[in-house]
Amino acid sequence: MTLSVLKETLKVDKNHQLHIGIPVEMGEEVEIIVFPSTGVKNKPSDNIDMARVFDESGFAKNILNSTEEDCWNDL
Repeated sequence: MTLSVLKETLKVDKNHQLHIGIPVEMGEEVEIIVFPSTGVKNKPSDNIDMARVFDESGFAKNILNSTEEDCWNDL
């Protein structure tokens, strides 16, 4: 499984909506997670919530724990 990630800092329009161009390689269905820009100060509990989102996404378990990524531990 190959994970593609698109990271952009965007501004909402006057209707508070975002318009995102998705690369064709990402397919027809994507998962969107929205965080405030770094210019906004987060509460300490927000950091825990963000960590929980990444944990629930399976990124650490499925990507970082994969045998392909394990080669970096030998460096």
